[in-house]
Amino acid sequence: MDIKLLALDLDGTVLRSNNTLSAGMKTALEKAVDSGLEVAVASGRPYSSMPQDILNIDGIDWVIASNGASIYHRGERLRALKLREQDVLDILDLTKAHDLIWEAFIDGVACTDKRYYDDPMRYGCSAAYVSYVRGSRDVSSDMRGFIRDHRRVLDSIEFVCPEQTLRERLWDNIAREVEGVYITSSSAHFVEFMHADATKSGAVGWLSERLGIAQNEIAAAGNADNDRDMLLHAGLGVAVSNATPACLDAADWIVGSCDEDGVSELIERLIGERGAK
Repeated sequence: MDIKLLALDLDGTVLRSNNTLSAGMKTALEKAVDSGLEVAVASGRPYSSMPQDILNIDGIDWVIASNGASIYHRGERLRALKLREQDVLDILDLTKAHDLIWEAFIDGVACTDKRYYDDPMRYGCSAAYVSYVRGSRDVSSDMRGFIRDHRRVLDSIEFVCPEQTLRERLWDNIAREVEGVYITSSSAHFVEFMHADATKSGAVGWLSERLGIAQNEIAAAGNADNDRDMLLHAGLGVAVSNATPACLDAADWIVGSCDEDGVSELIERLIGERGAK
């Protein structure tokens, strides 16, 4: 395959489960850029919490943030899709009976519930990500009020709910009642809401058109449900072996886990194919 654009999820895909970029993975990314591949980050993270280890790699100029709600080129936001005001109000109304942990993303910056900030592990956050949560978020003691006050400028919102039955029931109910949103999950216990057109696949499609790259010239790698649409869109969709069932099902190829630098297998293959031409 003549791959020209490589779109990569970060957490659980390029980054190891301890939230670090290995030396081997960093070298692989640098080799990908040097080979002439256009490498783009495609993450559920807001822009402000992107790892500097990734952003500092020369040649990684494109960042898809907040699951496709924003696209940045060298730090400048070129595309932004905001949640519709009425959709935000409807989501708040449909969840008002439940004391959920909420987060909100505005212009690439995250704000979280003080309870989650104070004790992330209580709500399912792994120990490796505690410092990330506390180092990348503003805090509010009234997140529902914060979301309501900022309802016209939200990139995305999400709630944390470790109770699976309730989480699935709320997801299904909101999906039925609110037509203007895209709902996905990048991590266990999270339910995330963006503008209906704010998907990773939509963002990768926008980027490929801008760069003059055909759909069959795109490779994408991920590990979570929010990566599924991107893998299906790409000419070559790749899942790491630690991916969710939905992500694995969407993949054309499965590589080693994030802790085995599985994405480096993909990069070596793509570089080899480019060198063979």
